[in-house]
Amino acid sequence: MDVGKLVPFTGYYSMNVAPGAFLSIDTVEERSASSNQPSTHAEALISISISVSMNGNSATTYSFDNDATFDGVTLRIPEALTLDFKREYREGRLASFTGKIGDAEVRGESYFNQVPLSAFVGDYHDVQTAKRVLTITDDLVLLFDFSVFSGGSEEMRQVHSYRYVPAMFVLTFSGEREKFTLMLGTVGKNGLACSIQGGGTPRLAVSILPFNP
Repeated sequence: MDVGKLVPFTGYYSMNVAPGAFLSIDTVEERSASSNQPSTHAEALISISISVSMNGNSATTYSFDNDATFDGVTLRIPEALTLDFKREYREGRLASFTGKIGDAEVRGESYFNQVPLSAFVGDYHDVQTAKRVLTITDDLVLLFDFSVFSGGSEEMRQVHSYRYVPAMFVLTFSGEREKFTLMLGTVGKNGLACSIQGGGTPRLAVSILPFNP
């Protein structure tokens, strides 16, 4: 089962069968540091779920497990669906599919695109304290100031395990007492941005600090 082939099709697809009908492909990546080599991470453990709503009011979710297959084009879940996917840009739409869900002929299109964590590699500084609070390295090791909500210490420690959702650009991991949620994005001339939540009033960190004369 090559789950990695389906990751590029992560997203929300509106369908033609009813108002609000959709199919969504949701991906979660989990990484854990090796205890023998703490500076590196193993390959990501990827889990994917497929949710289908034929009426816009309720949905059924299927796990992409050993019964499901995807060869890069055709997604098959036994007794549920057979869909052919393709990627092409058309009036803002990035991917589409045609096929059958149950006995219904369907087609769907998506404006969404998954973004890998590697797109957010860099150093992030708290806009209030100017201290570095997060580093995402080229090999996807995370360094974080776990005291960010108490003023920061500039003591960066490695995050030994984390989860990343590439459709929402969200990182989650735990400290000794808190669970942290980091929402990644961009913020114009300040470059990369990260909203840090979990231990108090959310903090904003950016890769280029605002200039204060």
